Amino acid sequence: FGSFRAGDMISFVIWGALLAYGSGSKVLEHYVNNGRSEFCCYYFHNETVSMFSHNYHDHYDPTTVCQYNIDVTEPEDLEDNCDIVRCIKNLNLDAGDFIRINHRDIQVEYRGDKTPSYPIRIWDHKVTFWFSSDRTDIRDEASWAISYQCLRRGEEHDLCNICEELNAKAVLPVDETKNWYRSWA
Repeated sequence: FGSFRAGDMISFVIWGALLAYGSGSKVLEHYVNNGRSEFCCYYFHNETVSMFSHNYHDHYDPTTVCQYNIDVTEPEDLEDNCDIVRCIKNLNLDAGDFIRINHRDIQVEYRGDKTPSYPIRIWDHKVTFWFSSDRTDIRDEASWAISYQCLRRGEEHDLCNICEELNAKAVLPVDETKNWYRSWA
């Protein structure tokens, strides 16, 4: 990786975390592309967001590591009072690539293009997921689109209909070359 060192990624993540903590913004993006690898870290505090792989219409970078941190604090009445539903619109990963959802109660990993797209309910307003790609089995159509919504606790929710609505909204214009997310609420 040329002048890239393993410790660089850790410093990117720590730097991003410090910026997110200090900024109080709804979305914080930290992105680095050194020409051979792509590293990114996103912090989402919004109630509903759709996220897309970088270069969604072409092919994501074959050497990518991205972390997506969700901690719903907007609107304030949902903080500590909602659960997250994860909806997958499109999951066309190359053979060696994966998306891993990490939470204290659930760990899910998606690999390749034969993965289910059912909704996942996470019983918390915080969750992290990772996307990682490699140079194995690169396919032209490789891309992904995932949305989440924070659902008020103590109420019944139809996860399938919620995901159907979110997936219908999760459209990235063909000419979009940045802003790999859309905040809906």
